[in-house]
Amino acid sequence: MGSLSEDARNRARTRLDSAEFAESRKAALEGLRDDPNDVELLILAGRAGLEVGAEDAVDQLRRATELSPGNAATWHHLGEALATEGRTDEADAAFRRAVELDPDNQVALTHLGHTSLATGRKDEGVGYLARAASIAGSASTAAISLVDMYRSFGQYEQALEQAQRLTDAAPDDILAWLDVAELSLQVGRLDDASDAFERLRDIEDVPGREAYPLHGMIQVEIRRPRWADARQLAEQAAAIDPHGLTTDLASFLEAQISGPGEEPAPTVAEVESALADSLAAYRRMAQEGRQLGGGQRVG
Repeated sequence: MGSLSEDARNRARTRLDSAEFAESRKAALEGLRDDPNDVELLILAGRAGLEVGAEDAVDQLRRATELSPGNAATWHHLGEALATEGRTDEADAAFRRAVELDPDNQVALTHLGHTSLATGRKDEGVGYLARAASIAGSASTAAISLVDMYRSFGQYEQALEQAQRLTDAAPDDILAWLDVAELSLQVGRLDDASDAFERLRDIEDVPGREAYPLHGMIQVEIRRPRWADARQLAEQAAAIDPHGLTTDLASFLEAQISGPGEEPAPTVAEVESALADSLAAYRRMAQEGRQLGGGQRVG
């Protein structure tokens, strides 16, 4: 029985690592027929089953925690499965147990931070994410989550401070610099925002996308307000403008510099909204690029 279980574990583990989830689950279930209490096989079956939508995935992972209640990994995997099914309170309890057993597991701490926030325990969530970030480093998933969390609470200064740490740890990370740029705008640090958008122009290597940082720099000059500088930037963006903003920007800026013309120009609010939409599109593209390429942020 031992050799059969070992063979099943090896096959299930190899298939899981190769993202062959159906085959991994099949191998694990074959092993469980011979040894139904094999904890690793239960974990492998549950993890692979979760990927293919098997109804018994959570039950297998819960059984693993019953057989090995002192194993932090089993609780962590159970928490992930429960979170995937939207069972946040149960996931929170599983992650909490994982952290009790392994206090330095930054991935479990990050998950516990998120479930704490989702269940209304803001201070606890912040504490867990901060602990995870201190363990994993400034470019970790936990550190990224702290930026998003502080921003969602309207704590823009704290979000900016965290985002700046990310740029120190990952100096070519587009999303980190975009966070710094937008948060600097939010708190009125216009010079810092301009510098961050300029940095984005330097590190952006996708043809055409350099227009997006230019739109951010235009937004800075509108806030100052320095209309001639904004117009100069708009002229630079004209040849590479993927968002079709150039005409509206030119009309708006000309009205600010020379006075109203015969045709009504866009309002400040309309231009700001269009520029914000441009940066939101830029953020989506950067996020998609990180997901496809594996990204620079880790942990």
